[in-house]
Amino acid sequence: MNKFPMKLPAIKIEQPLGDFFVVSIPAEILLNVCYTIRAEILDDFEEPSVSHVGTFINKLVGNQRITSKTRLDEIKRYTETVDASFPNSIILGVNYSTDGTLVTDENVRWDIEHKDNGFYYLIIPTKERLASIIDGQHRVFGFANSNRKDMELLCSVYLDLPLAYHGRIFTNININQRRVDKNLAYNLFQFDMEQGEPSSWSPETLAVYFTRVLSEDENSPLRGKIKLGVVNGASNSTISMASIIDGILSLITSNPKTDRDILQTKKVSEGRDRNMLLNTPSKAPLRKLYLNNKDKTLFDIIFEFLNSVVNNLWKYGVFKKTLGIQACFDFLKIICENDGCNHLDINELIGKASYINFDDPFFGVQSKLRVRIKNTLIVASGMKVLSDLSIKNDADYLEYKRLLMNI
Repeated sequence: MNKFPMKLPAIKIEQPLGDFFVVSIPAEILLNVCYTIRAEILDDFEEPSVSHVGTFINKLVGNQRITSKTRLDEIKRYTETVDASFPNSIILGVNYSTDGTLVTDENVRWDIEHKDNGFYYLIIPTKERLASIIDGQHRVFGFANSNRKDMELLCSVYLDLPLAYHGRIFTNININQRRVDKNLAYNLFQFDMEQGEPSSWSPETLAVYFTRVLSEDENSPLRGKIKLGVVNGASNSTISMASIIDGILSLITSNPKTDRDILQTKKVSEGRDRNMLLNTPSKAPLRKLYLNNKDKTLFDIIFEFLNSVVNNLWKYGVFKKTLGIQACFDFLKIICENDGCNHLDINELIGKASYINFDDPFFGVQSKLRVRIKNTLIVASGMKVLSDLSIKNDADYLEYKRLLMNI
């Protein structure tokens, strides 16, 4: 078929983020004009993107996870079945080159032709790769080795949409879906950091920033120990970025999505700030610090706690894993609920638990590891006595007693 230039019928959709056009594009054409930018931390970027609480973090670009060959092969096979169907829209952001530069050359830019009768046409002048896949990369590239490349695919096309919003759309689609690495989805909240002052940041955005600082700052107890889940962000650790973020979120919000949705009812330019959340119910113990923009105080509490964990408990392997860190944040939340971190000495509380043998086989059961570490920390620190805990299993109760016998 004669491919370029192409003129395809399109439907205009108007939504708050911006207009986009719904159009049917053959898979063969998409394979020619599309590309993806993998999420990557630019360690040598000339200007670090954000400096808050006194620390810079490195630039993040891209929004896509690495493609899975297994998934591509599955889609390829499915494309060749007699009942193949792809009703979900592939989302494209067009008129950006593969290096992220906005293309202004009218001879190659995608454009919209508007007819008087309300109809629209999408114009694709050449096969130059100007379409970044915001969502749907596996569906597109699954056709690469298929004999059904002539299949029409539903596409939603944004023209000239800034790259930061590509990441936001991807995040909004995928943050609550298991099929996407949660580390990657959380990383994309960094794009929000670049859109406004910290006072406009959602709990998720602030938690991502804190976690990136903990991963990168040379004075951090967790430097190089957090698995960021993006290119150039790998570490030898089994501690996931998501576990740190979720732990921080538990201290400042009861419902991150609700907070995010409320904040996003206003644009940054219209005065978005945390005061919009003052009437939102939350049982998170350090919520007031977040609402009052006391980010440095909040970060110092988390930093001190994690520093104490590393100094006192890092000799035990369970604390170098995601479940161990999650248990630690469960313990920190209880400390804050009881004290608000105003009077108790966190280092002293953690130090009291350092004599416990966390390499004991009792902590070898993965399904119970998190709660067992949390309960042990609570009792060993003196926050509660063993009888205060709701331990229904008699055998478990005796094991706790054995481990804590010196108290």
